[in-house]
Amino acid sequence: MARRYRHLLISFPLFGAICVQAQTQDVLNLRAGVSALNADNFFRAPSANAVSERVMTQNIGVNLALPYSLQRFELDASLIGNQHQTYSNFDYTAQNYNAAWRWSLTSRFRGSVTSSRNETLNTANDSVDPNQRNKSTSQNSALSAVYEIGGPWQLTTGVSSSATVNERAVIGQTDNRSGGANVGVRYVPASGNTVEYSLQEARGNSTNDYNSTTHNVSVAWAASGNTTANLRLAHQQQKFNITPQYNYSGLNGAFSLSWRLSGKTSLTASWQRDLAGYQTAGTTHTRTDAFTLSPNWQITPKSSLKLQYRSAVRDDQGNPSGTPSDRQDRLQDVSVSYGWQPRPSATLSATLAESTRNSSITNADFIARQLSLSAQFTF
Repeated sequence: MARRYRHLLISFPLFGAICVQAQTQDVLNLRAGVSALNADNFFRAPSANAVSERVMTQNIGVNLALPYSLQRFELDASLIGNQHQTYSNFDYTAQNYNAAWRWSLTSRFRGSVTSSRNETLNTANDSVDPNQRNKSTSQNSALSAVYEIGGPWQLTTGVSSSATVNERAVIGQTDNRSGGANVGVRYVPASGNTVEYSLQEARGNSTNDYNSTTHNVSVAWAASGNTTANLRLAHQQQKFNITPQYNYSGLNGAFSLSWRLSGKTSLTASWQRDLAGYQTAGTTHTRTDAFTLSPNWQITPKSSLKLQYRSAVRDDQGNPSGTPSDRQDRLQDVSVSYGWQPRPSATLSATLAESTRNSSITNADFIARQLSLSAQFTF
């Protein structure tokens, strides 16, 4: 999956029909903010070709929650402008939103209708032409339903569609559109822990038409009041109708463990495996195994410190042409963030981060550091 510069985002879809029915407990929050990002290797190129850049970002947004009888309507929308000091051709304004209708017909039959849009920049070194802006727009919509059949057992089902469109070509990937349906069963005992199985069938187009089948098992376990664990395992099989040499299958998964060490400190450790389509002469897909460690310290009620360390190994997989790729990338990301809330409506933060890649192929190594300062206000 192409890595992207992720700035906070924005947009204002019409929601007037719902606002007419607002009740006294309705919640409306507005926000605005500004940030500055200084990067010493904007294109994530080898050290000899590294160039620096400063990105200024302004954002405004709205968060709306409208309960009405058994229903709840939600909207989070934002608009973000990004200006680059040197490479102004990368400037863009993102229009993003997440909207949801949390519906309920009875206490046993409920679900949601959701829609989202997200605009980001693909990282320059993931683009065929790294000197040109390459904005990615993702749109997702879904309808899901849950029916409690008795005791701790629930039936789940849903349909969904998604689309990811890039302004320009991305290495190993193309625009993708898909739609699918899922069915499953969920076990929720009185303890609040959950075990769930679901089967999803999807059809889509990426270069050419494909069919995808995914078996998914997930577990959420509260070991104690201070410790929680989450596990997800999924077997995915993707088959292309015209180019079967790019078929692939394998195991996705994730495991996270969170501890509250004290009233002010917590620690989260996680492992994740991702499979992603990546079509080149020697590759059908990539497999990325990542380990993340995130300690957090609430220094005072108004200030906090967060560290994050992520180490990942990305391997090319598959053999579409008889000459498989042996590329392997080792990636490491380290960041430290300090947040201060001098007023309930104001949050100031500073983040220092470093990303490195060591690759088995030439001219793919890089080291990139960045410092970001931001101020966010809510009303």
